[in-house]
Amino acid sequence: MRKALQIVFFISIFYANLVKGQDMHFTQFYASPLYLNPAFTGASVCSRVSLTYRNQWPGISKTYKSFLFSGDHYLQKYNLGVGLLFGSDVAGTGDLKTTIINPLISYGLKLSRKLAMRVGFQPGIGIRSINFNNLIFGDQIARGGNVPSLEAPTQNKVYVDVGAGALLFSQKIWLGTSFYHLTRPNTSLVGGEAILPIKYTVHGGAKLPLNEGENDAFKKKFISPAFNFSGQKKFGQLDIGFYYTQYIFNLGFWYRGIPILNAYKYQPGYSNNDAVAIIVGVQADRMNIGYSYDITISNLSNLSNGAHEVTLSYQLCKLKKKSRKYGLVIPCPKF
Repeated sequence: MRKALQIVFFISIFYANLVKGQDMHFTQFYASPLYLNPAFTGASVCSRVSLTYRNQWPGISKTYKSFLFSGDHYLQKYNLGVGLLFGSDVAGTGDLKTTIINPLISYGLKLSRKLAMRVGFQPGIGIRSINFNNLIFGDQIARGGNVPSLEAPTQNKVYVDVGAGALLFSQKIWLGTSFYHLTRPNTSLVGGEAILPIKYTVHGGAKLPLNEGENDAFKKKFISPAFNFSGQKKFGQLDIGFYYTQYIFNLGFWYRGIPILNAYKYQPGYSNNDAVAIIVGVQADRMNIGYSYDITISNLSNLSNGAHEVTLSYQLCKLKKKSRKYGLVIPCPKF
């Protein structure tokens, strides 16, 4: 039974990616803010570089492994943020690989003394590839196996991909939205049409003091409720949870899914309870290190072994000094 489920899972991975495509997903999306919303480019004021690695469902061989690198810089004279985003996702027996290369630019606008806005733009390219030599086609089986396939699929597909986003924030709250695949690129590797649907997100939250008036930096405590809703074609997903912060330590709890809406909108009995996640992080003046573990609560719970994610970011200046000089800084967490 377990073997049969794995075979069905592999087939679903291959066809879902080959026909419809799937974007990388990260639990610590605020540790990869440029991937979440291009308006975050330069928003930390300090120049920074970030790395993210995710191993999803390690209990099943050849599933998703995602890598993400980003760097951005703030140009004070022009109130611009510039950056670069590079990501790679590998899945399945055929090593189905999606690579993204996106330069980014954002512009900040102060609306009032306590409110600011940023807008971002993300042009770039996507590259989809697969190693068909690792796959077996129907014509090979029909001819007894161990023979070359008569199929001649494309090994690589390069396409233009564009995204944009906006962000509104104060010293305590933030609210943003982003849109990806605005060019609706064709990502098919078999000569047909596999249009990548537009993906949209709405995300926000607040950073609230639990002991306002406390002057001891070690004893200051904050709670940050937050959410991130993403939708693509007819599917939607909600990440909702909170972070607890004290001094340099961060602890987060998250739920991922949106069962009621999906069951009502798509088909009776359809359940979208994906996972609950725990995030731990250490935030110093310049370096942030985070780890998260997803506990699968869907029907894959007996097979998947959850998901591991590690993040690392480094800022090239001390944020406190820069924020005093430049004013408002987005208060969202770093994990």
